[in-house]
Amino acid sequence: MEKRTTRIARSWGATIGYLIGAIVAFGVAILLFMTIVEGAISFGFALIPAILALILLFMSFGGAGATTCPGCDAQLGGLSTKSNDGVLCAGCHRYSEGKDGLLWQTDENRIADDPVFTSPLPAQFTFPQGCCVCGQPEVRREKITLRMQNASSVVTVAAVGVTTSTTVSVEVPHCAEHKEGARLSGTPQSTHIRFRSYPYLRAFCQVNGTTPG
Repeated sequence: MEKRTTRIARSWGATIGYLIGAIVAFGVAILLFMTIVEGAISFGFALIPAILALILLFMSFGGAGATTCPGCDAQLGGLSTKSNDGVLCAGCHRYSEGKDGLLWQTDENRIADDPVFTSPLPAQFTFPQGCCVCGQPEVRREKITLRMQNASSVVTVAAVGVTTSTTVSVEVPHCAEHKEGARLSGTPQSTHIRFRSYPYLRAFCQVNGTTPG
């Protein structure tokens, strides 16, 4: 049976919105560079809106696509008008992917090249049995780490030259053949775990009562 596909169209409202945001951010950056930049710390502050402006400019060209979910017809936005991967629908909580301006549901048995299938990481959790990539018996655990510099560190650096950070680490089951099957993302206060294996993600969510995303 042929997979159902939906066609991605440019959202001009999102495109214009991103462009306006980029112009505003560039303006703020210019103002900060003209008024507060006197050293490395103030230069870093002024650089933040400039980076944001570049991101918004990029999104206006490549990330302003919209379509409906090929599984449940819920609205999807923020898509590339060309190729997409790891697109999660908030309606049916299923992943989609596509190219050439088309989108279709991801095969339920897919193993991606990089960790793209995501779940919140609860404070207490259990890994399903088997390798997080292929499901074969576990022979070792691979440690993955998320390190985030605390917001107060900017002030600390300015005052005494010391930074502080929070670290989250977990050890993920792997077989002898596979490695780098998972990755942490988000923040230490809201941590997510990403898997290469779509089946393993669904098993993790079922065991721990979480929802993909």
